[in-house]
Amino acid sequence: MLCQLCKKYRATVRIVKIVGDDKTELSICSECANSVLGNPISYLSFNKCSIKDVLDGLLNTSFKYSDGNSIDSLSSNQSCPNCGHTYQEFIKIGKLGCSQCYECFRKELTPILTKLHGHSRHVGIVPSAYQERYSRLKKIKEIEDELQQAIIKEEYERAALLRDKIIEEKKRVNNVDSK
Repeated sequence: MLCQLCKKYRATVRIVKIVGDDKTELSICSECANSVLGNPISYLSFNKCSIKDVLDGLLNTSFKYSDGNSIDSLSSNQSCPNCGHTYQEFIKIGKLGCSQCYECFRKELTPILTKLHGHSRHVGIVPSAYQERYSRLKKIKEIEDELQQAIIKEEYERAALLRDKIIEEKKRVNNVDSK
């Protein structure tokens, strides 16, 4: 497929925009992608296909923390107490040594993950088989939070109603589980 913008080169990048129920797709070449998406992410040259290259681009940009420090000012001798992996090794090879590295290098990884994924926390998709159960559990948690606030404010009638809602939702969760 040819680039929908320049119509000269093969389209290697697909940009999908979803707003509500409307979905718009644009297939473009790497040159047009770099020009359309602009300088802030031009280091993600779309000709590269290695995750290491993408991470190198992210790690070599200047991220600023809330305290004003940048990644460049990090101590190079900080290492994970579990595996001994350093942040500099992560920058060099693009992989962390163990699961505890995420905690050890949290301050350094948070801006990278936010820039890469839009979040620094995993907010993945719930499998459809568990979607109803998950939404009910989430609703129960919200009602429990409301219940705590009602108790603190000494709104006991409201608290009793919320308690009843929680019991009803828990029954519904059990019904979903038994299906």
